[in-house]
Amino acid sequence: MADPISPPPGFTAALVFDDPTPNAIILNRVNRRAVEIAGSCTDLNREECNDFLDLVMLISRKMVSVWKHLQAYHLEEKRLREQFADPAAKHHVYSQELFEEFDVFAVQIKSTLDHVVKVMRPMLGRKWTMYTFAGKGEGVLASLKNNTPRKHAGRVKSMEHFLFSERHRAWLAAIIDSRDRMNHCQEGGLRIEKFAVFREPVGTIHVPMWSDEQELGKAMDAIWSNFFHFVEDFIMLALHFRVLDEKFSMFRKEEPLSSTTSSWAVMTKADGDALIKKLGATPA
Repeated sequence: MADPISPPPGFTAALVFDDPTPNAIILNRVNRRAVEIAGSCTDLNREECNDFLDLVMLISRKMVSVWKHLQAYHLEEKRLREQFADPAAKHHVYSQELFEEFDVFAVQIKSTLDHVVKVMRPMLGRKWTMYTFAGKGEGVLASLKNNTPRKHAGRVKSMEHFLFSERHRAWLAAIIDSRDRMNHCQEGGLRIEKFAVFREPVGTIHVPMWSDEQELGKAMDAIWSNFFHFVEDFIMLALHFRVLDEKFSMFRKEEPLSSTTSSWAVMTKADGDALIKKLGATPA
């Protein structure tokens, strides 16, 4: 691909990307927050900072892609529900559109995670050699434990606590397994019958299911929420490796997905010590 064309003289800042998510949460909580902290609270040099911000921009755009495919899935499912509400409509269809939207949703999540791993590169330099989200995250955690200087042991423990808990392990394994079955035909592949939409004679409409108890669309919503928080946390915890400890402290207080406020706060040592006395904030 050719190098980007330089903007003309007098060119002013352009919109970095159009964030269609409610309250532009990717732009506000991932992109802008990363820029703020990297530029004012870390010891990243110019080259490291540019590398980091390029990665964050690409990650942000890929997160937008994940969200768009989630919305497309919901719109198509809604259309089929309305179509099947008519007793004269077909009684059974294997939806190619629902199959495709879930497929790309899963692929883009894994691809985003592969890029997220790389944000450790400007933090640790040559010591960091991971370029994929290996082993559904197990390889990443192993690399953090084995290839990180001892002075960062506390930060590694924070990443293990926030990112590799049972809560995250479960959904990561589930969505990556689904992606591998659809794209690499592992474990027998994924049958198109899983994406059946049909109407029983009594009028009950059935849509694709994630499990016996949960519709696929609702499971995708839950995965999106977990995915968003995971990416937000990973980027902030990576930055923590280079935050100026003598000046700043980092804390996490989870914000709902609809909030424009990041779950991560960076404050002066004095303000941080005061916050520790209150409940609801967890130091990184």
